[in-house]
Amino acid sequence: MKTTKLNLALIIVSCLLVLSCMSNRKALSQWIGANANELIEKWGDPDQIETEGMYTIWTYDRFDSKFPGTTGSRSTATNDDGSSPYDTAEAVKFIINTSNRTILRYELVNNDQ
Repeated sequence: MKTTKLNLALIIVSCLLVLSCMSNRKALSQWIGANANELIEKWGDPDQIETEGMYTIWTYDRFDSKFPGTTGSRSTATNDDGSSPYDTAEAVKFIINTSNRTILRYELVNNDQ
């Protein structure tokens, strides 16, 4: 009986770790297609705004070593060396369609760029 409870606890903890590891990518990807006003409501005003033709680029610096809306845990490895650009990013740039204020994509600004 103790072994069964221990195994169940280990499975639950493992599942929670896996789910939290994807939090950075998931938190950023959810903004694709959203309105820029929603981003301001959750993240506040951007640290920098640039305009390039039909697009506006909003740059947000990191907040207390994590992105808003994340647990602060590490992301699933996406690089060959086992690291993730989501864990080393210094800032996030959101590319926004100027005419309808829809977020088209995001880019990470990493330490090695």
